Amino acid sequence: MSEAVVLYVWPGEWDLPSLDPECLTALCYLKYSQIEHTVQVVEKHWDLLKNSLPRLTFKNEVYSGIDEIIDFIKQNKNDEFLLSDKNYPDMLAILCLFKQKFIPAFNALCWLDNENTYSVIRKAYGKHLWFPFSLIKLKSIADNAKNVIMSGYRSSHVQFESINQHILYESKECLNIISTKLGENLFMFENKPSLLDAYLFGYLSVLYKAPFINSALKSHLLASSNLCSLITRIQREQFPIDKEEIESKRVKELASRMKFLSWLNFFSVKSWFKQTSSSTTSKLTEIEEWEKRKSQLIALSVALSAMIVYAFAIGFIRIDVIKTDVEYVEKN
Repeated sequence: MSEAVVLYVWPGEWDLPSLDPECLTALCYLKYSQIEHTVQVVEKHWDLLKNSLPRLTFKNEVYSGIDEIIDFIKQNKNDEFLLSDKNYPDMLAILCLFKQKFIPAFNALCWLDNENTYSVIRKAYGKHLWFPFSLIKLKSIADNAKNVIMSGYRSSHVQFESINQHILYESKECLNIISTKLGENLFMFENKPSLLDAYLFGYLSVLYKAPFINSALKSHLLASSNLCSLITRIQREQFPIDKEEIESKRVKELASRMKFLSWLNFFSVKSWFKQTSSSTTSKLTEIEEWEKRKSQLIALSVALSAMIVYAFAIGFIRIDVIKTDVEYVEKN
């Protein structure tokens, strides 16, 4: 292609090139398609808020979301990338199974499981979204994930808690089928990569790498050694870890946190005492001193309130609501 193909993705986390499974799927599929492209990691908070990711641009066209990006790649990929007519329908069938059975359970773990949602996923995404962007964006993602999961059930009154175990069971069975099909092969079909392998890497790598807490789904994946080997091999071959880049990213994050803390230090009690002593030396009147201290107390209160709200936004502080008497409704 004479003009540049640019793929915009979420920033990386857990030694992965992106923390988002759909972004990872698009990255992997583009790599295998041999289409020349540039990867642009989106770090601007406003861009992360208003635009959906992954996003691909070519010429004057914009392709938003994994489905549009995959359609673009299929229309422009190398012919050697195609599977045979015999295996292509089988690949699509297993991919359909993966989307219907595994991805809902994965999304439930990420966005509806309170412990992992706030301790792992919201914490990771929240690092790249300032308040109040994190509240708006992450709530939108969580609501969409829940709506997609619940749309497959008949009653509008069904609660997620009543179907969670059923979703988990189906996802485990799906992984068993995929693991059996993979066997000792390098890839799922013909020992060459396909769209299914890209999807497997996109979702299973996050499940494998992210520090999920007490996750039965992750434990089941870890028991499938061939799937873990597939994830590790794809990352090693296509997305090798750059230790220098990871270290520079950590230094950048630390510098950002220190900058935020230094700003808050202006409103700290220590700063208050320093300014109080300087006010004494400058011989301010008692009324002026009181007005100054009052302003500092107000500013400190505002800063502390903002910190508490931000802590709720990233999940550092949370309130768990326990619901009982849930109804079970069978799936279509």
